[in-house]
Amino acid sequence: PDGGWTLTGGEADVDITAMTLQALAKYREQPEVEAAVERGLAVLSSLQEPDGGYASWGSSNSESVAQVIVALTELGISLEDERFYKNHATLEDVLLRFRQENGSFSHTLDGGSDLTATTQALYALAAAQRQRDGKTTLYDMTDTAQ
Repeated sequence: PDGGWTLTGGEADVDITAMTLQALAKYREQPEVEAAVERGLAVLSSLQEPDGGYASWGSSNSESVAQVIVALTELGISLEDERFYKNHATLEDVLLRFRQENGSFSHTLDGGSDLTATTQALYALAAAQRQRDGKTTLYDMTDTAQ
């Protein structure tokens, strides 16, 4: 009802909403999809924490931030968009707070290295870099050498 998506019913979930927006990104020319995307973006902006991060299942975590980064880049939205620039930080800045000394990423700020967190952080950072470089999106790498 609020415009987001959920895994189990009830309130919108950051990760599921962001992943759904990633899937819908290539279909925005359809008016009903564009309307759903805009509602989903509004929900993601409203769910963002004051420090710029995101929580899912009651825990501020890197994976939620990573999913929103990928969603925004797939939709062609700058990571500096005012709807998602909070507390003087882009989502990329927020994601880098989870970086560990060895280059891996943690699930939570007080956690240690986590494989899932690292995997999602690295592909989110790749998506952000591709956007900065003016390349195609993470899920449309048609500009890469074959």
